Amino acid sequence: MAFVWRRSGAARGNRGRQLAATGTVIRHPLAWCVWAIASLGAAFIDRNPLLQALLLMVVINVGLPHRRNPALRHWKLGLALAVVPIVFSAALSRFGHHVIFTLPAIPVIGGAWSWEAVAYGASTGVALLLTVAVFATLQANVRSADLVALLPRPLYRAGTVFALSLAFAPKTIASFQALLEARRLRGQRAGWRSAPGLVVPLLLTMLEQALQYGESLDARGYGSRRRSHYRPLGWSLFDGFVIGASLASLILDLVLSPQPYNPYLDLAPSLPSAASLLSILLLATPALRGTPRMDHATNRA
Repeated sequence: MAFVWRRSGAARGNRGRQLAATGTVIRHPLAWCVWAIASLGAAFIDRNPLLQALLLMVVINVGLPHRRNPALRHWKLGLALAVVPIVFSAALSRFGHHVIFTLPAIPVIGGAWSWEAVAYGASTGVALLLTVAVFATLQANVRSADLVALLPRPLYRAGTVFALSLAFAPKTIASFQALLEARRLRGQRAGWRSAPGLVVPLLLTMLEQALQYGESLDARGYGSRRRSHYRPLGWSLFDGFVIGASLASLILDLVLSPQPYNPYLDLAPSLPSAASLLSILLLATPALRGTPRMDHATNRA
């Protein structure tokens, strides 16, 4: 008994040291959801380039502790989404007084290309880049199971199905790449002409994975009784601080936001107001935490 007591006491001491090492952490996923909503509102309400640059630095600073997380490796997708609106806006818009160059009378792309169109596309592209960065930070900090657990009971099953369908996307890509590699090892062609021969194996692989998902849900008793938690989601004082700062930022953006930036009216962006700067700086509250959340078990049901 003494050995068991000493062992449990050591375990409590290790757990206390671990919690002390974490410092201020965000425990509840609702705090991250409110922060993400406020960040998306700041990205799309006022597209001032100066505020967008500041918001991008804030989001990067918040996600910096999780820079090795796979969820933050989608920066190439964000950059691609940022470039596409610039190209489309510059190629399709013929408004603006600051002309870059003029193309001959070519369908769709012919005419004058202006800096106003480029600036408008750039503001839209940076907003899309911020969207990818915000969702990547949210995914790096919150498990999908915790997000689904926040849904009301009537929407819980629909949220579970949606989360499982999202999980199929990377598995489908991995299965497709594995099939291509297998065809290369067999000496078969692996170009786009081999796509019809990959449909049936890929479909069978995905059906097999779907059956495995169904069996795992059935083994866990999904839908048979009221859902339970391995460990209830806890709240901390820092959670309330993050939620309050995010709501204050969103209110400042909605109530005190000046006229949105429009490069077709004035190409040079105006200096942001003090309220706009404060609304962006409030979103940096999660960066004040010590280390990432460590109090939940990784395999919590």
